[in-house]
Amino acid sequence: MKVFNFSQQGERGNNEDSLGFSEGLLTVCDGMGGHNFGERASAFVKDAMLKAFPEPRPLGKMEIQQQLNQVQAGLNQLLETEPELEKMGTTFTGIFITPDVWYAAHIGDSRIYLFRPSEKKLWHTWDHSLVGELMRTREITTEAGRFHPLSNRISKALIAQKEGKPVSASIVKIDELKAGDILLLCSDGLVEAWGDWELVQLFADDTLNFQQKCEKVRQQCDVTSKDNNTAIIAEIGEGDAFSYGTNDELEWTTFAEVEADYKQYLKDNGEIEEEEKPEEEANTATNGATEENRNEPPAPASAPDILEEEDGEQDADYGNESHTAVRSRRRWIVGIGLLLVVVAAACFAVKSIKSNKNTVSPKPNTEQTTTSKKDKAKQSQKNKQSNNRVSQPERPNKTDPDTIKKSN
Repeated sequence: MKVFNFSQQGERGNNEDSLGFSEGLLTVCDGMGGHNFGERASAFVKDAMLKAFPEPRPLGKMEIQQQLNQVQAGLNQLLETEPELEKMGTTFTGIFITPDVWYAAHIGDSRIYLFRPSEKKLWHTWDHSLVGELMRTREITTEAGRFHPLSNRISKALIAQKEGKPVSASIVKIDELKAGDILLLCSDGLVEAWGDWELVQLFADDTLNFQQKCEKVRQQCDVTSKDNNTAIIAEIGEGDAFSYGTNDELEWTTFAEVEADYKQYLKDNGEIEEEEKPEEEANTATNGATEENRNEPPAPASAPDILEEEDGEQDADYGNESHTAVRSRRRWIVGIGLLLVVVAAACFAVKSIKSNKNTVSPKPNTEQTTTSKKDKAKQSQKNKQSNNRVSQPERPNKTDPDTIKKSN
């Protein structure tokens, strides 16, 4: 197994990181506490763990945790003679080597990576922090987590404390390693300089040998990192490879997923626009959908997705707005448009109902018709009487409906 390591101060006043390796353990610790206390804490934990695991031997997760508890107790005992050391602490990462399987353990935000270029995938630990949890649950991209303002607030560490409460490590079993796999243990200063996608591209580069890749990592940290930056990089050789299982405890991420995460970060920050589908491919998809759904009305709920795919130039009109903001704006526009269509349809329906009512023929007034027949009978009788009275002049009948109508 080839091993490369470095530890650099960055722009800090002192280097509080510590690293060490033996035949049974590789470890990196990142101290904290100020006044050189972080440096003492990281060195204390590193030395104690290397002393406990000088060479490969059979062990399990419980024994690793018990040893970490003993180291925690050792930190607490320092307070009996040096109470000013209270609250000094350190992160911890370790690769434990046994005659068969290996174990990866970590506490805090120092990381362990396992790159497998032959299968284009990687595994890494998740930081014990709020930001680490946001990245793990995909609430934010891994790339965005590097620059989060709370990225340095961790939830776990080995800390000298009077209460003496132990802290549990995250421990996973590695039961398969292949030749060409690369292990990376590092403090958060390296993450400041290197994103996951950059590391993937570097370690998957067949034109560089192992030493050249490691030098590139160190040099970029030296130029970019303001924090202490420390790393152990190990390449698995043919004689180091083993297979006792299928690494069921490791949650692998493909190189393609890492690249997608990086591109999503760029889109969210307006650094690149959403990629458009080739025109021929888009036309084929549209024609196929039209033929299949010729007799079916389009579903309103799918309208935002259709706009996103077809309106490829709209992103540019929103300046530096993020992809999420543009998508939200489009959905609002489509929603308002659908609402207007529904309102217009309702108005048209009400107007049609009123129009139908106006065209219905009025019912005849039976009462008026009956009265009219009675009046005509009376008039006929009066005419007969009038004919019998020739000598008398005709007088207007006040009860005659026609006369009343005229006088009025």
